[in-house]
Amino acid sequence: MLVSGLVAGFIVGLAAGGHWRNLERLDLKLWPALFVGAAARVVAPFLGDLALASSIAGLVLMSLVALANRALPGALLIAAGSLLNAGVISINGGMPIDPGALAASGKPAPADGLHMILGPETRLPFLADILLVPVINNIYSVGDVVLAIGGFWMAFRLLKRR
Repeated sequence: MLVSGLVAGFIVGLAAGGHWRNLERLDLKLWPALFVGAAARVVAPFLGDLALASSIAGLVLMSLVALANRALPGALLIAAGSLLNAGVISINGGMPIDPGALAASGKPAPADGLHMILGPETRLPFLADILLVPVINNIYSVGDVVLAIGGFWMAFRLLKRR
């Protein structure tokens, strides 16, 4: 969700008169850790037994980078969203996904080693993947939404700054 929020923020920021040149002054601290964290999240579904650890490590790294760059607009939201997702995944041994939302989406349950069906034993179910977005037919968590808002706000404000 972070990437989609960033992309939307760039598009809206440019459409609202923002300039790419504003990014020249961006001093992103710990940027290599951001790439490692993002890569850990991307490859996690393909890592079998290491999928869960890779996903959590990626979220924690992204949160640390966001905290190191907390002066940037949206960075604290990115940190919060990452930690919300890392927390619910850690506590449950995977990201719980609402079976009702899954049925409404028409998608099969993910078999990626990261997701599990939400049930009565699920802890913090309100932080699980429970939000079905019909237009794109995907299911998101509160942490995903917070991440997307933070990414949007960061990209938009960076392009629009004077």
